[in-house]
Amino acid sequence: MSTINLISTSYTWEQFTPTFVLVGLALLILIADAFLPRFNKKVFPILGALISTGLACFTAGSSASSLFSTLACAATAVCLLMAYDYRKLVYASVAGGEHEDGAAEFTALPLLACAGVCALIRSRDLIMLFVALETVTLASYAMAGYFRRNQGSVEAGVKYLILGAVSTGLLVMGAAWFFGTTGSFRGDPRFVLAALCNPHLSAGILVSMGLLLAGIFFKAGAVPMHTWIPDVYQGAPTPVSAFLAVVSKLAGFVALLIILLPFVYLRTTVNDMMQGLIVLLAVVAAATLLVGNLGAIPQQNTKRLLGYSSIGQAGFILVFFVTLQPTIISPVFNYLLAYGIATLMAFFALATLRMQRGSEDISAFRGLGKSNPRTAFMITVSFASLAGVPLTAGFLAKLSSFQALVSTLIRPHHVVHWLLPIMIICAASGFYYYFKVLRAMYWDQPQQNDAPVTFSPLCTAVLTAGTLLLIVLGVIPLLF
Repeated sequence: MSTINLISTSYTWEQFTPTFVLVGLALLILIADAFLPRFNKKVFPILGALISTGLACFTAGSSASSLFSTLACAATAVCLLMAYDYRKLVYASVAGGEHEDGAAEFTALPLLACAGVCALIRSRDLIMLFVALETVTLASYAMAGYFRRNQGSVEAGVKYLILGAVSTGLLVMGAAWFFGTTGSFRGDPRFVLAALCNPHLSAGILVSMGLLLAGIFFKAGAVPMHTWIPDVYQGAPTPVSAFLAVVSKLAGFVALLIILLPFVYLRTTVNDMMQGLIVLLAVVAAATLLVGNLGAIPQQNTKRLLGYSSIGQAGFILVFFVTLQPTIISPVFNYLLAYGIATLMAFFALATLRMQRGSEDISAFRGLGKSNPRTAFMITVSFASLAGVPLTAGFLAKLSSFQALVSTLIRPHHVVHWLLPIMIICAASGFYYYFKVLRAMYWDQPQQNDAPVTFSPLCTAVLTAGTLLLIVLGVIPLLF
């Protein structure tokens, strides 16, 4: 009973205002779709984007939870705007293009998933963390397999569901072991330290952490729980792939921050345990870097390339966790911000090409440098930022990852010096596969039957805003 009281008094209604608003808006859209059949359904994604943008402004603040909530709501708004441009393909894939059935659910599901992310960010115990994370995951299952007339989408949804169920089981088992060894679902450093110092319980806390980390690695897209990403990204609708690449990944790393927070405070207390945890995180980061960056090199499908890219970027983010410093929250957020802006831009441009050229391959970008020079420049900035070209936000993000590792290497008794050359190799390989898209835009000639690509004002506005953000965030810190 004391544990229940401790959990129930840990939260306030005000903390979950964004969650309530997003769930209420999703229900309102579903009710309007059911009882107002003649209502113009094009309004749904625009309404969702406006409310999400308003919540991003509402949650803006200097605290860590406010920063991550703002990023999650803003990214969801961009994905909904992408769904607005993508709506004709949604109608064709769901209802055969005869009517607008499916528009409401395609808008409501991202809102429900974002509500789960906002709740996850505020979680202080494993119960809330698990419920919020599964809210995100269950909505993502439905979104990935939303195109029931598309075999690739159905396959993506089934694969995501099966592998996601495994990660859910690992999370539940890890939470049970954690409660059994510490007597609490809260990650209080005192409880963890007491369990580690007890010879009968120390093995239990290690098992619980292993299970919890394995479940969280699935959400973050880290090796060895990464196998679903390329296939799901390729098969899912493009706005859904963008949502999974940014918002779902953000949820995974926030959950990882919450899980590892007790060990950050115990870093100097239980040295042997901390050294083993650091080595484990370094091995996972190295494997994630290698699989993501080397696996992206032979890809010809842009969504698969961005899928492997998200794995590789997750490896650079995991390097921050190797340090186990209390200051890792800020660089993790900065990296997710730079990565999220560039990735959303790339997916937005790809969605337009999919609508007009019917292809998601890298070859679909051919000739854009001549036919759409301004748009091609903005796409260039997005991929350059993902690669880490100087004067972009992505460069500073990757630089901070290298700085975090170097700061660890200069300490006595460091054990992860071998990670630095792996990071250098993987960062260099990123230039090759990201610049395959740029080569297609500027060097490949358009085919005779290629019609000029027309980017909507909405897409152009999003690409312009993203370009300005990436350049400003990449230049201003260098000036000061």
